[in-house]
Amino acid sequence: MLTIGFVGTGTLTEAVVAGLMQSHAGRCRILLSPRSEAISRRLAEAYEEVERCAGNEEVVERSDIVVLAVLPKQLADVTAVLPFRREQLIVSVVAAAPVESVRALVAPAATVVRVIPLPPIRFRKGPVVLYPANAMVEELFGGLGDLIVVERESELAAIGHASAVMSSHYELQNAVIGWLRSRGLAEATAALYVRSLFAGLGELGLDAARKGENVDPVHHETAGGLNECGRAYLMRQGWFDEVGKALDVIAQHVPSKPKG
Repeated sequence: MLTIGFVGTGTLTEAVVAGLMQSHAGRCRILLSPRSEAISRRLAEAYEEVERCAGNEEVVERSDIVVLAVLPKQLADVTAVLPFRREQLIVSVVAAAPVESVRALVAPAATVVRVIPLPPIRFRKGPVVLYPANAMVEELFGGLGDLIVVERESELAAIGHASAVMSSHYELQNAVIGWLRSRGLAEATAALYVRSLFAGLGELGLDAARKGENVDPVHHETAGGLNECGRAYLMRQGWFDEVGKALDVIAQHVPSKPKG
């Protein structure tokens, strides 16, 4: 049985483990570092194949695959004291940490793969991006969402910037929900309708992408109808042009360090 160890047990690790337990239950064992304590204990209690270790050293010593899931500023200090082995496969989900930089930190382990999982992975939904191609990692993560293997590491940066529209996505949903509430709908009714609507449209778009088809907005509106009316107004306001400008701002942004 394959043993996968997670160095760092935060929200993203919890989502990945939940996805793995749905797709690989009985085929792998999961070892977790003890921090965060709440998440590691919750996962160990929820799944028979998940074990909470005493520390990161134990995780690395007992694992075939080591997943690095710590904050970028913690990476060098955390890895400096860990007993990596040459034959181990290292999977890094650390943001903005190039493969070569990680490889230098995990020597003598030589095989490093970067993976960008997103929160929907807990439901085995959404994109899972990796670089470089690796058959074992592709098999492991392939059942957790739509696997995207990029040819150049530079593409990961662009994808990471494009992913930064997640909170804006929910802001848009909340604006529509707020409008419905102002028309007298109960919040629960408005929220369920809007979120279900967006999820359904997402499934239609994803189906088209898997078939290699484009999604033309014109095909989702009636001439002179409500959808055309709304899109035409937003186009006149330059609303869709602002999306590209926002992504440019995101690409130039240097995240500030948390206070404390």
